[in-house]
Amino acid sequence: MNCIGFYNFYFQKTIRMKKLLLLLLLPLGLFAHGPSSIMVPTVYDLTGAISEGQKVVSLITDQAEIAEYNLTPENNYLTITTPATFYYALLSDSTGVLTCLYLGPQNIGSTELFIEEIAPMPQTPLSAGLKTAGRGTLISLGTGTTIVLVAIAMARASSGDSWTPVFVAAFGVLVAIAGTALSLVIGAAKGIQTSVVNNVDMRRRQKASRRSSGSTSFVVLPMELDQVPEELRIPLLEGRS
Repeated sequence: MNCIGFYNFYFQKTIRMKKLLLLLLLPLGLFAHGPSSIMVPTVYDLTGAISEGQKVVSLITDQAEIAEYNLTPENNYLTITTPATFYYALLSDSTGVLTCLYLGPQNIGSTELFIEEIAPMPQTPLSAGLKTAGRGTLISLGTGTTIVLVAIAMARASSGDSWTPVFVAAFGVLVAIAGTALSLVIGAAKGIQTSVVNNVDMRRRQKASRRSSGSTSFVVLPMELDQVPEELRIPLLEGRS
């Protein structure tokens, strides 16, 4: 096998190793904890907060999104199917007078609203594994390619009866393949390690959330329209049905 043949063999191996890299790291996505796609409806009892003749004409989330809801007149239960930390409801009576309700968490014994912000995970197991394996693969392929190119240059400069370029090219292929394989193993280990760290952090956050929920109640508070923040008041008014 001449040096050009070694290069073709190396190129084909490189393409196969890239595909293998994606196939082996793809299952790491199973370690990631994404948000649930199933939303459990939130129900607020508006008894005492909504008067006879009033109805909910608009509902906005804390992210300024129009929320989906259903008000049961028999018991004044407001069922909300759009997830959010808190909501603002716009009420209208038969004369068109508008009032608002705040629906969400509030600290017991405090008039200040309680809004818990949870920072996202630094990285997912899949992204951590791909980043580590990809960096190692690039280094391995770059080093192997450089060695193979040097071997090709040596072959062109030699008389053609020397086996040194062939051995150098073979060494370059070995460096690329072995380095890529090692990068896959290290990447998989990094993904598993990140999954373990994320799971520990998730349990810690859940415990902290349970502790904080013990001092938090969910309330329905009447308020004037001008008390609603402007960035929420405008879409609230635009969402009137």
